[in-house]
Amino acid sequence: MKHITQKLVAGFSGLAMIFSLSPVFANDVVPELIRVDASSASETVVIQPDDQPLERSAKLQRAWVVYREKDSKQIWAIRKSEKTKHEIQTLDFFTANNANYHIVLVPIGSLDRFSIGEPITTTDEFNPEDWRKSPFACRLVKVANEPAVYLLCHGKKRVVLREGVFHRNGWEFRDVETMTQSELNTFETDTSIDEETVFDEDVEVETTNNRELRERLEKRLELQGKKETRERLVKVPERPEIYVMTPNGKLRHIKDQETARKHKLDLHETTEVSEDEFEAFEVTLDISKDTPESELSDDES
Repeated sequence: MKHITQKLVAGFSGLAMIFSLSPVFANDVVPELIRVDASSASETVVIQPDDQPLERSAKLQRAWVVYREKDSKQIWAIRKSEKTKHEIQTLDFFTANNANYHIVLVPIGSLDRFSIGEPITTTDEFNPEDWRKSPFACRLVKVANEPAVYLLCHGKKRVVLREGVFHRNGWEFRDVETMTQSELNTFETDTSIDEETVFDEDVEVETTNNRELRERLEKRLELQGKKETRERLVKVPERPEIYVMTPNGKLRHIKDQETARKHKLDLHETTEVSEDEFEAFEVTLDISKDTPESELSDDES
């Protein structure tokens, strides 16, 4: 994701030219399917000399994503709660917070599903947490007991005709989510996908990205010689919480030091993970001193 490097050369009429715009299309711009997740964006992105490597890497990759439709001069921010789009009409939006910004170019009409909210003309009483910052992702879905798999992007569904499409794009069948037929019917039908299909955009599937993040972390732990469940302790830099990564790929928070002593968990051997790696996991029940030892067994299913 490119950060903003281009110098301001004119007034607001030239706002679309202020930034180095990447010709990348956003994916799955569907209000009812927005995943509220601001973890991939932050106002705290300024590099510090004492940053740990993972923390520095996370800051470099983090940006607040806003959108511009092709051939348009309007730039839109997306509000999380109302799922509305708001035109940015003040340069103060880009200077009020210590954030990096990434303007994503999307196809014409991609933002039509969002209602138009009041334009952003001032940053007075502006709360960054009200806004969606992370980019959208496509989804692979199917209906239970039905064989067809669909790619959902831009509010449209495209049936995947052959298994080779998965191999070509790095997808796996375990990346497929299940939804009801009524949910699937709300999406407009678009053209089907086969091995010859050429996408006119970068297609990122949320579940695939999360799986790859989990796999890379698991590989990193293996290279550190941490193969048993009790050795797989992880935390995000500057957060106090420490988690156990279970054999079924979930995270469980260690409640307190008494719990760690009871279950012989060495908190000094914790591995730091990035925000994105952490968000790729499902966090389940806490581990307490009363948690059965069998739940920390490497035979857990």
